[in-house]
Amino acid sequence: MIGGHITLSNIEVRWSGRIILAIKEIQIRQGEFAGIIGTNGAGKTTFLKVCCGLIKPTQGTVELDGRDLAGLNAWRKANVRKHIGYIPQAAEYNAELPFTLRELVAMGRTSVKPLLSPLKKEDYEIADNWIDRLALSDRRSQTFRSLSGGEQQKALIARAMTQDPEILMLDEPCSNLDFNWKYQITEIIDQLHSVSKITVLMVSHDTSLLPESCKRIVLLHEGDVLADGDIEDVLEPESLEKAYQCRVDILKLAGRRYTINKS
Repeated sequence: MIGGHITLSNIEVRWSGRIILAIKEIQIRQGEFAGIIGTNGAGKTTFLKVCCGLIKPTQGTVELDGRDLAGLNAWRKANVRKHIGYIPQAAEYNAELPFTLRELVAMGRTSVKPLLSPLKKEDYEIADNWIDRLALSDRRSQTFRSLSGGEQQKALIARAMTQDPEILMLDEPCSNLDFNWKYQITEIIDQLHSVSKITVLMVSHDTSLLPESCKRIVLLHEGDVLADGDIEDVLEPESLEKAYQCRVDILKLAGRRYTINKS
């Protein structure tokens, strides 16, 4: 078990000689829900991948409850990462792979089992439980590619949750969805955090999609942390205008915060 506390110290990520992420120090506390926002190219996806060990920083340390993830060998890193449910952007997953929804969800169990160990009855029971909980029962035998975008996103969330993760990381989980599906997915994520109390990091371009249980915002700008704190303090015009280089206003409606461009 790793708990859910993440500490990044003196992190620098370089790509083709250019610094794309530079963070002096940031901590995500166990059980916290942190929203990660910023412009395109601000470093949001890189930040998430560094936190879960998919990208090794050029320098600095990534600690999960005191364990330096960047310094672990491949086997130990895999052992730690099995406690992290990572859901990439839709564009990073090949929807053409010929798996049924049930097969795809059950794949989440492979990360918590010994290498090359076959899935057993109990693994499929766990997968079926999450399929039912996310209201996908009547899609169980359909191919993943035949599902709607919202159903595919539900399936990826179910796959991550079969790991029984202590940390859930989501990269733009509502991208390319219609407004109804966006709020369905947001509600699911909100409920998962409220019930399980796991640590959640969620990247989002749309501030209105940050659920009620998200109390902290990390605002990235050009690979650095421009603002970090309570959602009420960070989602205000002064900070957002520095990041987005335009005049903005924040409209609160039905418990959600909408960022309005005033230019």
